[in-house]
Amino acid sequence: MLDLVRDRLKARGHSCSVALSDTAAASRALARSGIDRICLVPSGQQKEALHPLPCSALPLPDKTLSSLTRIGLTTIGALADLPRAPLAKRFGADLLTCLDEALARQVRPLSIFQPADRICLTRSLVEPISTPEAIATVIAALVPLVCEKLVARGEGARQLDFLCVRVDGSIQAVRVGTSDPTADGTRLTRLLKDQIPQIAPEFGIETVILTVSASEPLEAGPERSVLPDEAGSSETGLPASLIDRLLNRPGVVSVHQLAPRFSACPEDGQSRVSPGNMAKSPLASQMLWARPNIVFDLPVRVQVTALHPDGAPRQFVLKRQTHRIAAADGPERLLGEWWQSADNYGTIRDYWQVETSTGLPCGCFAKATEPTAGPVRVTGFFRGCSDGPP
Repeated sequence: MLDLVRDRLKARGHSCSVALSDTAAASRALARSGIDRICLVPSGQQKEALHPLPCSALPLPDKTLSSLTRIGLTTIGALADLPRAPLAKRFGADLLTCLDEALARQVRPLSIFQPADRICLTRSLVEPISTPEAIATVIAALVPLVCEKLVARGEGARQLDFLCVRVDGSIQAVRVGTSDPTADGTRLTRLLKDQIPQIAPEFGIETVILTVSASEPLEAGPERSVLPDEAGSSETGLPASLIDRLLNRPGVVSVHQLAPRFSACPEDGQSRVSPGNMAKSPLASQMLWARPNIVFDLPVRVQVTALHPDGAPRQFVLKRQTHRIAAADGPERLLGEWWQSADNYGTIRDYWQVETSTGLPCGCFAKATEPTAGPVRVTGFFRGCSDGPP
């Protein structure tokens, strides 16, 4: 067993020393005193094994270890051979307790972390079932019981496993997941019923098992699990039930949403996130300038006329049509993110929010060019109105 433990730890890149004895305190001292070794102490021989070890192998305070070293007590054997009364008077009862635990004179109960058991319901059916309706009835009966246990723990299910044991002993298993922790029975029941076509009952199913294989705490209590279809939209802006059904649809590799992302460039203003990680970006709301909601894959070449290089545009020609500008606001110059090098800045952009004489609102930017005398020509256009391209 010790060889197996050390081999598995070494496979993960750790160098370790393992020990086995009658007491946990002795095993701890033996393991901490060596590197990359195995120590197996026969029953009742802890004192002989601990005799040559330094006192630092025991969990003693640094002040106590310094005092022991100053008076010449450097090993556990030398410490164990001294009378107990003077040691207790000079160093306190904690030193004797630590020594007794290592030598098996005193036993301390182990405080072992006990993980919460998985919620698992098993039902043996009176007669084998084989129809989708019968399977749906069993699911509808088990899910509310699971939800009650989840609510009692203050948790929500993230993954459910539904196992169907057939009469021949084989198992048909389906798994569903949710985009966020939920304890809503209607939502979980619908997800499981959508997977019934994946179950092949053959000669019949005699036992069913419903297990919560993954759960998380509910941040806002059970009321958070109310179906958004009935109580409005979820935090992601989409019904949670719709997201869950997409995530569990056979053949779907991934489902993501577009989240706002703080960036000076409008084409980088969104990022892909999973539905469960969708959240409002505090930085995205700090953008003071409106961004075009239509970004062309390739910039549309236009000719813009201005009175001077740094002045506002007066008109532009798009697809052989001249549009006169009645009002313009800007410019907002984009030089790229500060953490990028100058070579990665790309084109320097001047954004103008403009409105044509016909009342059509537009948002445009242009490639910076060398100043020239007379009208200025720029080669780039991004339109940002909600009525569609001109």
